[in-house]
Amino acid sequence: MKTVLLVAVLSAPVVHGQQPQTPKREENIVVTQPKPGEENDQVKARAALNSMYNALGGARWLNRGDYVLKGHTSSFYKNAPTAVGDFLQFHHALPDGKWEDRIELSKKRDVVQLWTTTEGVEITYKGRKPLPKELQEDYFRRIHYSLDTIANVWLKDPATLLIYGGTAVVARRQVEQVTLIDKDNNSVEVDMEMSTHLPMRRIFKFRNTTYKDFDEDVEEYSDFHDVDGIPTPIVTTRYFNGDMVAQRFVEEMQYKPVDPALFTPTAPIGKHKY
Repeated sequence: MKTVLLVAVLSAPVVHGQQPQTPKREENIVVTQPKPGEENDQVKARAALNSMYNALGGARWLNRGDYVLKGHTSSFYKNAPTAVGDFLQFHHALPDGKWEDRIELSKKRDVVQLWTTTEGVEITYKGRKPLPKELQEDYFRRIHYSLDTIANVWLKDPATLLIYGGTAVVARRQVEQVTLIDKDNNSVEVDMEMSTHLPMRRIFKFRNTTYKDFDEDVEEYSDFHDVDGIPTPIVTTRYFNGDMVAQRFVEEMQYKPVDPALFTPTAPIGKHKY
C-alpha cells in the first residue's frame, strides 16, 4: 500500500460550487518551438502541448503565484476507500519555477507537513522530524513529472524528444497523446482531451528498486472550473499500478500572498489567521 500525499502537483485557485465556464484567453503562448528538420510527428506533438498550455490559461497559468487552498482527500486500498481528511495548503512560489508547500492537517491544524525544494518534514507539538524517505521520494518524483516541470524544464531542454502518439479514447473521451523523453531516458505521457485541449491525465513509469520491474504512476484531472482565466480540476485522482490510491477535492482557494514565515522553524502550528 502506498502512502497518500495530500499535495497534488497540478493545482490552481477555484471556488467550490462554481459552474464550469468557457476559459478566458488572454494571449496565446508558445511553450515549445519546432527544431529544424524535425519530423512531422514531433511538430504535431509540440503543437498539441502548446494548445494544452494555452487552454490552461497561457502566461497566467505559467506565472500563477501564491495561493491558499482548502480541500479534502480520500485514500484507497485495492480501490476501496480507507480514510478521508481535510487539509489547508499554503503554496509559496519561488524563483525559477520552484515552490514550497505547507500542509496543515486535522481539525486543529496541529499536524503540519512542510515541503521545501529539498526535503519534507512533519511538525507537531512534539517537534520537527523528517518525513519517511519513501514519502519524500514519491513527492519529488511527481514534481519531476508534473505539468509545471514539463513546461519549465523538459520543453526548454533541446535534448528532450517528443513523440506524437496520435488519438485514443480514454474514459469515453477522445484524446491526443504525447510522450516526452528527457536526456536521462525518463519518459512521461500526457493525454489531452481533443474538444478542450485540457490535460486529462499524466502517466510515467519508474523502476522499482526492490523487484527491479517498473511501477506506473497515473494522475487524472476532471471537473475543470475556470477561475481568473485558469481552468482548474476540482478532482485529481491518482492511480498506482492500476489501483486507485488517492483522490483530492478542491473546496475553495484564494490567490493571495503567503507569508514566508510559515516555512521557518519557528512558524506556529495549530489554527492561525491567514
